[in-house]
Amino acid sequence: MKKLISLLLVLALAVSFCFANAAAEAQAPAAKVEYKDTAVIGFQTKTSSISPPTQTSVMHRLFFNLTHDTLVDYDEETSSLKPGLAKSWTVSDDFKVWTFVLRDDVYFHNGEKFTADDVLFTWEFAKDDGSTNATVKTTYNKIEAIKVIDDTTVEITLKNGDIDFLYTYSNESYSVLNREAVTADAAKGPGIGTGPYMNDEFVVSDHTTLQRNEKYWGELPPTKTLEFRFISDATTRLAALEAGEIDVCQGPNNTEHNIIRANDDLILYVCPGMNLTFLAFNSEVPALNDPNLRLAIAYAINNQEIIDGAASGVGSVSDGMWGFFTYGYYDDWAGAGLASYQPQNIEKAKEYLAKSNYPNGGLKIRMTCNSAWTVGALQIIQAQLKALNIEVEVQQLDSAGFTSMTKAKEHEVVIQSAALTGAGGDMSKFFTAGNTANTATYNNEKVTELFKLAAVEKDNAKRQDYYKQIQVIIHEEAPYIPLYYAGTGVAYSKKVSGAVWNGSGKFDYSKVKVEK
Repeated sequence: MKKLISLLLVLALAVSFCFANAAAEAQAPAAKVEYKDTAVIGFQTKTSSISPPTQTSVMHRLFFNLTHDTLVDYDEETSSLKPGLAKSWTVSDDFKVWTFVLRDDVYFHNGEKFTADDVLFTWEFAKDDGSTNATVKTTYNKIEAIKVIDDTTVEITLKNGDIDFLYTYSNESYSVLNREAVTADAAKGPGIGTGPYMNDEFVVSDHTTLQRNEKYWGELPPTKTLEFRFISDATTRLAALEAGEIDVCQGPNNTEHNIIRANDDLILYVCPGMNLTFLAFNSEVPALNDPNLRLAIAYAINNQEIIDGAASGVGSVSDGMWGFFTYGYYDDWAGAGLASYQPQNIEKAKEYLAKSNYPNGGLKIRMTCNSAWTVGALQIIQAQLKALNIEVEVQQLDSAGFTSMTKAKEHEVVIQSAALTGAGGDMSKFFTAGNTANTATYNNEKVTELFKLAAVEKDNAKRQDYYKQIQVIIHEEAPYIPLYYAGTGVAYSKKVSGAVWNGSGKFDYSKVKVEK
């Protein structure tokens, strides 16, 4: 009996000891996580400027998002607009006059206070000599006048009403500049913004270093320094991540995704992209100004085969030249009495070819690209179009040569990608005359009129119907052939948190932090 009592006492003491330890552990404060002062990001695209009005590429906009601010912000997570440098705004019934009430607590990196005059100056500067970017100039030239009411109130009057104006203006390329900074130094001045980070060191196509803006008007970033390193080769970029030389590897090779997944220290993020890859036919080339020929090519192409062969299977087929996430998207082609371009339909392709100016094929088309991976896509298309007796010459140029060719309208067919937005009106840049994005040199008066009607239409159903009509016309005439949305990928250390990844590739590093 004594032995039993002793055993029970021992067990009781042991249990008490365990619970006491557990309670002590529960009450003990969690170890404080410490973070590095610097986060290092390896990126894949050359950058050439710190001036927002001069560039519209995704990588440039990623930087501008950190160093500058716009009047209104676009939240990619919620696909909605939110206040930026403007606290609130109103618009006239015809969507021509937009009035903004500005924040009164914002300062530029040089210490100058942000006022309505800076909004006026940015427009004056960019529409004249401050920008060589045709897209930016086109947008700013849609503004009739900007009137400074007082330091915190500014009125923007458009030449024509535009219900989507705020979506366009929220793009980082339309960030507000400081009059004093730019006037003092036209080269470096545009790099001075109001954003959470300040430009510290910028070496073209090499690296960019940003330092935290300790007087930022919004939430202060957790990381003091952001270092961006340009590493052109994806395999080398991933190797740098594996070695701990960088914390984030943007755009890893699709063929190396399994390597990343197998590494317990890394995380791979992949999502359907918002960048549409497509073919654009220069309608000013007589042979290509034939809808039946273009439709024949559209039905002869196998989009999934291109994704598998040129994009390592990472992407989603597109069957319309309109973002699936863009307002007014329509793809009920059967309901409109039309046929979908996909899946591939050689018989239908031959039907359209028979109605074209080249019923038996026998023509040669030059297709131009500006990157190695699009060469692969064109080579697949080259093989596919042999079924129509169409010969394809694949031409690769560098980015400068490609831009020069399309600007001079010397191209025949080009393959390119474009970052689409949620604004239906933004699609007009592909389908109306006078826009550099319109590499098809497409001009249809009915389409232009429908865009104008949609831009000022308040009734949601009517506006969506205008966009539906546009898409039906585009589908029937095929000035562009949509191919696919490439998947967006990024690999990063498990010690990284706070970054915002999204399908556009314009990742947000304003709250990124890296554990020590």
